[in-house]
Amino acid sequence: MATLIIAYNDKKIADRAIAALRDEGFGENQVHILSGAKAKLVSEISDYGFDEVDARAYAEAAGDGKAVVVAHVSEDQSDQAQSIMDRATSDKGREGGEVMPIVEEEFSVGKAKTTNGGVRVTSSVSETPVEATVTLRTETVGAERRTADRLLQGDEAEAAFKEKTVEMMGTREEAEVHKEARVVGEVELSKETTERRTTVKDTVRKTHVEVEQIGAGAAKK
Repeated sequence: MATLIIAYNDKKIADRAIAALRDEGFGENQVHILSGAKAKLVSEISDYGFDEVDARAYAEAAGDGKAVVVAHVSEDQSDQAQSIMDRATSDKGREGGEVMPIVEEEFSVGKAKTTNGGVRVTSSVSETPVEATVTLRTETVGAERRTADRLLQGDEAEAAFKEKTVEMMGTREEAEVHKEARVVGEVELSKETTERRTTVKDTVRKTHVEVEQIGAGAAKK
């Protein structure tokens, strides 16, 4: 038989190691976490074949709050068990472990429009006095009585004895103003587009994550 012992800083990692061992068929009587008084732990570890120095070191680690996992397996299972226990230490990203992201910025250049001046055209109205002279004609109607002496002929006599009214109206011309709007000029707004090339310089950042195994020891007897 072979006995493997690893002290984990985090009990969650120790629990993950035990769960992984049991998933691979190792029984509850083969894998457990050391607990108890220091003297008891030194004795138990020594019974697995470790010398007193190593036994005290693991017992003190358990006393300091580390989770000390013991796997008592057959010789042909020792390499497999050792690999599973080591992998639990480095596999902190699973089952609620912490994940350290590796971040890298990407660089791209877009275009935004801004104003660089322009032209404003404002229309306003002004009045200029003008004048023109025009001749206006007025008609006045009058009536003049005069003496006459002549003999009426035929139809004239018949018509003369018919009652009738004759009216004549006079007229008077008045000035009328007519205006016409005529386009005499135009102001046209236009844009002229030119292109220029520019080089944009900046910096991009990325994080570097270094992985270092700490706080774990393993031994095989």
